[in-house]
Amino acid sequence: MVLYHIISGVRMLSGLLLHLTTFLTSLGLGEWFGAGAGADVARGRSSPSNPDAQVVHLSNEIDSWISLPEPSLSNMPFHLHQVLSALNGSEYESDTGTDGTDRIFRPSDTYCGSCKILSKMVTGYSRLGGPIDIMATFLIKICYIVYYQSMPVCRGIINQDKDRLEWILKNSNTEADEVCALVLGDQGCGVFQRAPWSVNIPPPDPKTYYGAPGSPAANNGRNLDTLQKRQIGAGIASGLLVQQASQQQQQQQQRVLLQQASQQQPQSKSHNQQPILTEASANINEKVGLVSEGKHVLKVLHLTDPHFDPEYQVGSNAVCEAPMCCNADSGVPKRPADAAGKWGDYRNCDSPRWLLQHMLHHIVTNHPDIDYVLCTGDLVPHHIWKITEQDNIAVMKEMTDMFLEYFPNIPIYSSIGNHESFPRDSFPPPEVPEVWQKFGVQWLYDSVTEQWGKLMREPAPNSARFGGYYSVVVKPGLRIISLNTNYCYRLNWWLLYKSIDPGLVLRWLVTELQKAEGRGELVHIIGHIPPYYSDCYAQWAHQFSRIVSRYSHIIRGQFYGHSHMDEFRVHYDVHAPKKPIGVQYITPNNGPFQGLNPSYRIFYVDGDHPETTRNVLDYETWVMNLTHANKFDAPHWYQLYTARRDLQLPSLDPKNWDELVQRMAKNPSLFAKYYRYQVQDSDVALERGCDARCRKKTLCSIVEGDTMMPPKCSRRG
Repeated sequence: MVLYHIISGVRMLSGLLLHLTTFLTSLGLGEWFGAGAGADVARGRSSPSNPDAQVVHLSNEIDSWISLPEPSLSNMPFHLHQVLSALNGSEYESDTGTDGTDRIFRPSDTYCGSCKILSKMVTGYSRLGGPIDIMATFLIKICYIVYYQSMPVCRGIINQDKDRLEWILKNSNTEADEVCALVLGDQGCGVFQRAPWSVNIPPPDPKTYYGAPGSPAANNGRNLDTLQKRQIGAGIASGLLVQQASQQQQQQQQRVLLQQASQQQPQSKSHNQQPILTEASANINEKVGLVSEGKHVLKVLHLTDPHFDPEYQVGSNAVCEAPMCCNADSGVPKRPADAAGKWGDYRNCDSPRWLLQHMLHHIVTNHPDIDYVLCTGDLVPHHIWKITEQDNIAVMKEMTDMFLEYFPNIPIYSSIGNHESFPRDSFPPPEVPEVWQKFGVQWLYDSVTEQWGKLMREPAPNSARFGGYYSVVVKPGLRIISLNTNYCYRLNWWLLYKSIDPGLVLRWLVTELQKAEGRGELVHIIGHIPPYYSDCYAQWAHQFSRIVSRYSHIIRGQFYGHSHMDEFRVHYDVHAPKKPIGVQYITPNNGPFQGLNPSYRIFYVDGDHPETTRNVLDYETWVMNLTHANKFDAPHWYQLYTARRDLQLPSLDPKNWDELVQRMAKNPSLFAKYYRYQVQDSDVALERGCDARCRKKTLCSIVEGDTMMPPKCSRRG
């Protein structure tokens, strides 16, 4: 039976090469000995009845190579090696010094060119009617040779994508250049941009829009007008009595929780330390000049990207042939230094349970006065080749239980991460019935809606079940809008099928903001992928810019994750591109994945009083040094920085963030400080450093999040 499968696999690959070589010729990628019968047949889009010599020769090469005991790049036959070299973007040089005339086609000089070759092969082969399983087998082999030296990993990655990708290619007019622009746009492979489209945005109503041209605060749209102050003040007055009545009860429950947590947590030196009191956390009211009566400043915890790995195994291999390591199936460490640390690992490893428990224990111990929590997704591990729906649901439920254990009386408002879906990054448009019926992720939206309701202490709105987004009032006059920004994710293949407002999330956002404006509410937006991050495709990000420009007078904060680093992006008015009107705060990850220290962030927000602006007043980022924790088995959390004090910001107004970028461009020492904060004080990242090219890219990304607006950085240098 095993022999039968081996022979069948060889035949599948041989058959693939018969189709593939003919198809390559039809694409005009070059000739081997000169165009033969295969070229004419391919142009006619039919299978060759008499394959020419090149096809037969290449087919024989793949047969002989696969039959070897250990087929590898070193023993790959000559012409097959040319194909793989081209796909890998490297020039092939023969040991015999050939001038390249005996080549199927010349490999691309660039990463993007290689992508286009591969994309043309996949898209064209699918439209020629080639079996998807044969193409998948070939891609698995390419994955094995070029990327991961693990067949289980390559099979898992390719087989997850094959069915949806085949359907998309057969039901759209996707071209190879579009595939590369979508997936590798941030590598310079073009801009994924189709026919222009726009979201309908109602014009401002002068009666409710403070900051409209000609209004008393046209130059200061970040403040409330008198009407809005009266509306919000009345709402706050009706809610403050209820808040004050429950305040003593919540404080008592919090003290009981802290006592229980201190008894249950693993012993660690850091648990015996006194809470670290900071200027931001101890004297925030005095800093912002507010009267110290009532809760004039809200304390908001932001958690994101914990990537909880239930299978994390201390001492396992942290240097494996997979997207993520530190599991039992990661292989045996070749040397002691390759073993996974107890508290996580700077290599490609996710968060062990005890790391997240230690972080949450530290938070409730040192910040017992948190008002509410934001959690912006990616709860699950990077098991992208072996995940299942059931695995992801189980991890999300366990994370929900963990949050409820540490924050039993504090509401938590969440958004969905790209890794929560299966297949990974797959967010098909729910508004297209034929797509949703075959590929929909209703199981995911049903699950997160249930978990979010538990965390918010109220049922999640129906929009969560439809598209993974919702809107709720969290304080008098303050609304949180949770976006599913995965609809703009460039690795979501469904953008090749529907790129115009997939999920209808932007149209829904406009509706929610319009209603909030009419009610005199202020808004905070949360989501996983920052719209101005390079992973969000340009047309979607520009439409988001238009929306923020229209409603910037009520949007008082935006909070995202996904990047894993400590970053921000500045919004500029689409009608006045030099005018900063908003900030996207990107909180660093709770785990160590990709060489970073575990971290979390505390925001200070203008609180419950009649004159509130709901602006972000300050924030502080806390980290745990992974090297120290693993060396001494003593994790220690410390405040890395506060925004206003350490970045020398008069306030967190958008214009001050814009000026900070300009100051960093002129002051290398200031940028070096920012870079240290950006990588969470990570030992490996600081050792790697950030050269002039890195510095320019970092600063330009902050101010050029909307690539369809006029550029702010010089293209030279």
